[in-house]
Amino acid sequence: MRDPLGGIKGDEVKKSNPFAVDRLRALKELDTSIDWIEGRKRKSDKTVLQRMRDGTWGQEEKIPNWEPSADSEFNGVDVILRWAGKEITRVRNINKKEAKVALSGVKAFLRNINPENPDFTNPWTVKCYNVTAKIYGLKTATYDATDENISHPHLFAGIKGDDSSLSKNRFLKDIKRAILLTDKSLKFLEVTEMPLRKRPPDLRIVKTELCQPTYKTSNSHFDVSLVFANQIIVIEKNIPLPRAKIAMSSMRGWLRSIDAEKPDLSDQVVNQCYEATKLRTRPGRYMKVEPELLPIDEGGTSFWSDRLHCWVTGYFDNKGVFIPPDWGV
Repeated sequence: MRDPLGGIKGDEVKKSNPFAVDRLRALKELDTSIDWIEGRKRKSDKTVLQRMRDGTWGQEEKIPNWEPSADSEFNGVDVILRWAGKEITRVRNINKKEAKVALSGVKAFLRNINPENPDFTNPWTVKCYNVTAKIYGLKTATYDATDENISHPHLFAGIKGDDSSLSKNRFLKDIKRAILLTDKSLKFLEVTEMPLRKRPPDLRIVKTELCQPTYKTSNSHFDVSLVFANQIIVIEKNIPLPRAKIAMSSMRGWLRSIDAEKPDLSDQVVNQCYEATKLRTRPGRYMKVEPELLPIDEGGTSFWSDRLHCWVTGYFDNKGVFIPPDWGV
């Protein structure tokens, strides 16, 4: 009798490990995600006819392990550990360079998983295993934390993103904003001698926040400013264009060199920038707030934290009762 399946047999159940299958899927999805962020993959490999048949025509192809961060002003991305189609955890709002590092950390984690003998001293291995276990009706695992000397590599290779205390650091955010302004100004200076119509659309401007022509009828000289947290910190006028480019590049390097967690406030310019951040983010400066939310020196309860580099404020709960700020931060 002829076998309608051509003699093809399925693997024995005891030889098929669902955890191993899910691991291979996770690695494949991660490789796809890395190809996207490295620029090696830009659109679906499927033909239009294939996408019409499977119902994906007209839909954006999803990237499994990273996506643009919600409400990020710095074009940040979130890197995601995904297992069997389920999100396990993510690191939020990091730049593309950091995302590549974080993805390499996830890949190292997935490669080091032993499907036949999972290491349940690693909490992320336990979380992944339990996703598979729930799908296939297997017994779930518990995190074995008995040996405190056991340590595992950071899941995202040390990249912390906005899940860390840095997410509250207003000084860091102002540094990033200032660097974006220098990037824009450098691009502007590179094309300023070109006619407007020949420039990229976003550079068809006559000045930026950091540099403007000294003379209204010529682009030979520029006034260059360091603008930080809406304040002009340093300004130098009448700089020839070639040196203005050098000055702007130097400004960007200086901003990148600032330690946002432990700024050197003995540096007069760094201290001016820091005070500008404190003033810009001061409760009640730009909008009216409840008296309790004002700074202490204005009769409220809010205070500036030199550790978090932000204003620490209280809040009103659902019943309208004011909860004072945490004085321990």
